[in-house]
Amino acid sequence: MRILHTGDWHVGKKLGRIDRSRETEAVLDEVVAIATDQSVDLVVVAGDLFDRGLPPFQSLRLVLETLVRLADTGARVVAIPGNHDSSELFDVLTPHLAHSNVTIRHKTLRPEEGGVVTLPSRDGSETAQIACFPFLHESTVVAWAQESDDKFKSYADRVRDICRAYADSMIKSGGGKTVDILAAHFMVHGAVPSGSERELHIGEAYMARENAVPNVHYAALGHIHKAQGAPGSEDRARYCGSLMQLDFGEAGQDKSVCVVDVTPSGRRKVEQIPVTAGRQLVRLHGTLDQIAAKKDEVGDAIIAVDVVTDGPAP
Repeated sequence: MRILHTGDWHVGKKLGRIDRSRETEAVLDEVVAIATDQSVDLVVVAGDLFDRGLPPFQSLRLVLETLVRLADTGARVVAIPGNHDSSELFDVLTPHLAHSNVTIRHKTLRPEEGGVVTLPSRDGSETAQIACFPFLHESTVVAWAQESDDKFKSYADRVRDICRAYADSMIKSGGGKTVDILAAHFMVHGAVPSGSERELHIGEAYMARENAVPNVHYAALGHIHKAQGAPGSEDRARYCGSLMQLDFGEAGQDKSVCVVDVTPSGRRKVEQIPVTAGRQLVRLHGTLDQIAAKKDEVGDAIIAVDVVTDGPAP
C-alpha cells in the first residue's frame, strides 16, 4: 500500500497583513501533483486543514477542491480535524465529500462504528485499515475508550488508551492481512515544535507520552509543523510537517510530504518529497548598509528586518 501523508495545511493563514493565498494554492497544487506522480493508493490528511474553525469562503473552497482533486487521482482520501479545525464543520462536510471518495471522521468513534475505515488499494490486492483519531480537547470524554472510574485520567493516559483500543481492534479484525494505519493529531513528548504552533495545545496539558503510539504499521501524525519522526518510534510514526513556512518560527525549514510504502508484514519505506512553492521566510539583522547589501541574496522571500542604529534614525 502506498500512502501519501500530509497535514497542517492551515489554509487561510496570513502573515501579519500579508495574504498568502496564492502560495497556499501553489503548494496544494504540488501535493496533488505528487499524489498523481507517485500513484498513491491512499492520502491521509492529518488535521489542521484550515487555520481557524470558521474559515473564509475562499479557504473553504480551496480545501474542498483540493480534497476532491486528490481523490480524482485515483487515491482514496481520509481526513481528520486538528485543533485549528471545527469538528462541527467537518461533520457537515462529511456526507457531501463521501460521494467523491473522500472520507472524513469529525470525532473519535468506536472502531466498529466508523472510527476505523477500511479501504482497498488501487488494484485491490491490499486492504488498509485507518484508525481516525482527531484532535482531542482536554475536556472531551471518550466514554467507549475508558472505564467509568477512569474518567479523570491524565490527558496522556487517555490518548494512549484510545490509540491502543484502535490498534487492538485493527489487529483483531485484520488478522495480519491488512495494512494498519493510525491517523492522529496530537503531540508526543520530545517532538520538536517550530514555534508557530498554537502554544496552548502543545503544552504539558496536551502532551502524550512516547508509549501513546501503538503497534501499527504506520502512524500518520499531524500537529507539529517541523517534519520529524515521533520520539521513540523510529520510522513507524512521523509528523509530516506543514507545507510552507507559516511564520518566522519556521524560517529556514525545508517542507515536504511523506510517501510511505508499507506491507501487512510491516516492511516500510518512508520518503520525504519536497514541497517548494511556498516563499522563504528570512530574518535580517544589522545596520542599514549591512541589510541593503543582502538584497540580492533574498530573492522574493518575506523578510523580517531588525535594524541596528547608534540612536534614533528618521
